[in-house]
Amino acid sequence: MPTVRFVRPTPDGEEVWTVEVADGENLLDASRRVDAPVQTLCNGIASCVQCRVKIVSGGENLSPPESLEKDRIGNIFHITGERMGCQARVQGDVVVEILPVRLPRRSRRKKRR
Repeated sequence: MPTVRFVRPTPDGEEVWTVEVADGENLLDASRRVDAPVQTLCNGIASCVQCRVKIVSGGENLSPPESLEKDRIGNIFHITGERMGCQARVQGDVVVEILPVRLPRRSRRKKRR
């Protein structure tokens, strides 16, 4: 069975969660099983992009990004190393970094009177 290691940098080093996963399980579901703090607002339906993680190693052991994921995070995943946890399916050992949550900016439109 493949192993996924979730790491989160802290001022004192890093927190680590490790879990064995079934072939084809996504990173978000794997994180939930070990209570690793990968966030989601949409419950894994790929609409909020909050479950982004950075691939530290083993990126070749993940499913390739499909059009939905490319649409949500852009086609620069190969530069940033970021993937959506709900879309990336595990096919071998992977190490991922849990990223801080980025909330969408609020619109500053002027109210009509």
